[in-house]
Amino acid sequence: MNALSRMHRCMKKDGVLLDVHPQPENSHIEIWQNGRIHLLGEIDQSEDHAEIEAARVHLDSFRNGGLFVEEQLGFFELLEHHPTVEHWQDNWADNGYRLLAEPSLLESAKQLLKSGGGELVVREPVRATALQRLDPNSNTHTP
Repeated sequence: MNALSRMHRCMKKDGVLLDVHPQPENSHIEIWQNGRIHLLGEIDQSEDHAEIEAARVHLDSFRNGGLFVEEQLGFFELLEHHPTVEHWQDNWADNGYRLLAEPSLLESAKQLLKSGGGELVVREPVRATALQRLDPNSNTHTP
């Protein structure tokens, strides 16, 4: 059974499901140092974009199938803070992510951090959607 169908079945009649996932855009890498932000570039996450788009199509099928209606949509940036490039690389590896950054970007980040401290920040665009549970029999909001 599909997870979204199961969630719909288990939710209260007036329940809301919050869907939060990355935008199909590359994350940006910055060094925050002494009150300045050094923009270094972005990570190639194009492999993930197709997966994100496929997840959206799947979610849309549940909205179009009468199980949920989109109540609110919002966008924000998720900021990951890392003290070193190695910390960032290890963190991503530990979580199963592939780090596809140009070697020159990594070297620039290492040099900046070595020269004046600070932290490496990954700026990831994210989308959040609140989905109101619908009664599948009436195809309307359930009070």
